[in-house]
Amino acid sequence: MTSCHPRTSHHLITKDLAAVAMGQKPADLILRNGKLVDVCTARIKANCDLAVYKGYIALVGDASHVKISETTQVLDVSGKYLCPGLIDSHMHVESSMVDLRSFAAGVLPHGTTTICPDIHEVTNVLGMDAVKLFQESGRDLPLKVLTAMPVCVPSLPGMEDSGATISPKDVKEAYDSGLAFLQGEQMNFPGVVYGDETVHEIVGHGLAAGKVLTGHYAGEDLNAGLNAYIASGMTADHETTTAQGAQARAELGMYVQQRYGSAWLDLPNLITAVTDNPGIDTRFYTMVTDDVTSATIVTQGHLDRVLRKAVSLGLNPIVALQMVTINAAQFLEQSRWIGSLTPGRAADILVVDNLTDFNVEQVFCDGVMAAQKGEMVRPVSTFQYPDWAINTMYLEPLFSSDFHISAPGTDTVRARVIQLVPGRVNTLSTQVQMPVINGSMGADPVNDIAKAGMFYRHQPKDRADNPSAEGTRALGLVSGTGFKPGTAYASTVSHDCHNLLVVGMDDDAMVLAANTLIDSGGGSVVVQGKRVLSLLPLPFAGLMSLSSVDITAAGVFSIEKALQEIGCPHEAFEMTMSLMGLVVLGELRLSNRGLVEMMDGQAPGFADLIIS
Repeated sequence: MTSCHPRTSHHLITKDLAAVAMGQKPADLILRNGKLVDVCTARIKANCDLAVYKGYIALVGDASHVKISETTQVLDVSGKYLCPGLIDSHMHVESSMVDLRSFAAGVLPHGTTTICPDIHEVTNVLGMDAVKLFQESGRDLPLKVLTAMPVCVPSLPGMEDSGATISPKDVKEAYDSGLAFLQGEQMNFPGVVYGDETVHEIVGHGLAAGKVLTGHYAGEDLNAGLNAYIASGMTADHETTTAQGAQARAELGMYVQQRYGSAWLDLPNLITAVTDNPGIDTRFYTMVTDDVTSATIVTQGHLDRVLRKAVSLGLNPIVALQMVTINAAQFLEQSRWIGSLTPGRAADILVVDNLTDFNVEQVFCDGVMAAQKGEMVRPVSTFQYPDWAINTMYLEPLFSSDFHISAPGTDTVRARVIQLVPGRVNTLSTQVQMPVINGSMGADPVNDIAKAGMFYRHQPKDRADNPSAEGTRALGLVSGTGFKPGTAYASTVSHDCHNLLVVGMDDDAMVLAANTLIDSGGGSVVVQGKRVLSLLPLPFAGLMSLSSVDITAAGVFSIEKALQEIGCPHEAFEMTMSLMGLVVLGELRLSNRGLVEMMDGQAPGFADLIIS
């Protein structure tokens, strides 16, 4: 067990900070002779000292006059760079497949000191209880956790069913009780631009509470649609995948959250909006991870990985650093607290060897060393979760008949197919001729067309608002997996409703995959024939492990290796498949209610699998 991380309110120590800066009171920490990266003016200050008191920076410059006591820690960082702690202004802890405390221990050594987690994944499973549980589990962490209130649970009402429903009343009460720091991504962008009353009531509560509202605009209309979305109060967006989309957002005063996660690798496409326009003002550009697995954190890092990628793409290192420090802090309206190494700001300080590889040697959170040389200095204690957060699989065993797709008695039928795109969040809606055998339509491994099933798996009592959700399921077809005959994959990580997703080339293999997860309480599994190749149990809400980042990463590696064994040629493809059910993205998705199609410029709607 670790002791509580100290954090003092600024207003209580202003006189003391002034006294430290004036040389009248000893500092707690002095870092000497560093090369300070000044993100306020995009310059580097050589031979610069930092003096810290009670978690805040008291002086930046020459600290030779600052008093030292027997408890003052003095470190010479000559030759090293002093950088502000990194801020991830949009991300989902659940995507790491570990809980908040394990996540903190995993990312702090990489220099991430502030996160803004949108926890709509676990909230889709457990409802408002998840929001309260998340806040409780994050107490006393060195990592600053600025929770974003989930506002789209489910993401598209009427087209899917999750384990809970978040109402405008829930959102208002969360703000009133201090459960949320900002408003989570408004995924129902069609509801915003087409004037849905409930969506705008939620937006109104965020604005009335003075919250920063984050966005999720997946539309291609950069004129009327984008303007309508921003005019409604959305401040930032991470869904654009083109430089044109990034530039359009920045020009309209919306912060661009350039995404570089484990599978959504949009940064190379977006950053050209900056690198191809020398001299452009980049204050409205940030960088985020959105979704990263524990495997990515262990092998490549977190925001430090994003920085390295941005610099390799030609971005000036200081500009890159601004995007994950001062720009993010200004977007969050917290630049008086975090985002720069300046007097009166929190002493979230990184000691870095260079600004190309960005190797983080030491991490200070509120003036206290949290990590050194890639390891936590003090361990983060675990959290004891209640049974209701662990046992969340309410689905009876499945049979081969549950994967039977009836088809007319002709030789072939024309069917809709979800085409997955590796490394992208979008899918394509395609149509193919499928053979009909004995009145049913099967998978077609030769042409890389698998079956997919989505099964409602949440607690029936949570469906008082919609009891018809219990037992609902839908089947479809998907291309792009590369799966071999006789294989299947299943997961309860299926954004955002997190129902049971099963994808496979063989009904019996799909049954084995599904029932393995039903028995284990959720997770991910790969099956070949009658054999389970790999199983990653995720007991916390069916989304997260209760183990460390390192242990969970080993499980993710095992799943990815097994996917390669059954024919999948793509990296981190389990994340790509996890978005098959995200019905607020185009073009074709599968929910527990059926196929949902959303083409550019059109409202989403249900689509038939077999085309008449």
